[in-house]
Parts: sequence; structure tokens; C-alpha cells
Amino acid sequence: MKEMMIMCKDSGTKGIINFYAVDGNENYFLFQQKFRHSTYDFYKKGIPLSRAFSHRNTHDNKAIANVIKRLPAQIAYAEREYGIAIMNKTKIWNAA
Repeated sequence: MKEMMIMCKDSGTKGIINFYAVDGNENYFLFQQKFRHSTYDFYKKGIPLSRAFSHRNTHDNKAIANVIKRLPAQIAYAEREYGIAIMNKTKIWNAA
């Protein structure tokens, strides 16, 4: 089973990008934000969930660091909204 990825895509609206949790062929919308070239380049091919929360990957880029700060809350919301388990903590909680 492949690991869940965090990816951004163009929203079709000028200056806005959408972030998704991607599991195989399923895309789960997380949030959208203003386009930042560095953020788009970092997330356009996808980042494995295991590395998505690491500040080492930011290279002191505040735009990427802000996305990392937003991810836990947005993923928790997506888990409730779509009825899925993305985070290991949620998977353990649902198994009990």
C-alpha cells in the first residue's frame, strides 16, 4: 500500500492553489491558499505524509513553514468530513 501524499494543484482561479491528500487515485481536498511560487514548486509533485510535517524541508522558507503549520488541523477536518483516516493517530483511535 502506497503512502498518503500531500500535493497542491492549480485551482483554476488566478492566484489560488488547492492542497489535497492523495491516496492512490483518490484526492481529498484539504484547503486553498494564495499562490506562492516556492510553495507550489515544493508540493506540486507531492510530499509523502511521513515527511510533510518536517521543518527540515522548508529551507527557512516561511511560506512552506506556514503550510506545515496548517496541515494538522486541515487533515483532522478532512478526516471528519470524508470519514477517512489519514494520520496514524486516527487509524489507531478507529481500530480501538
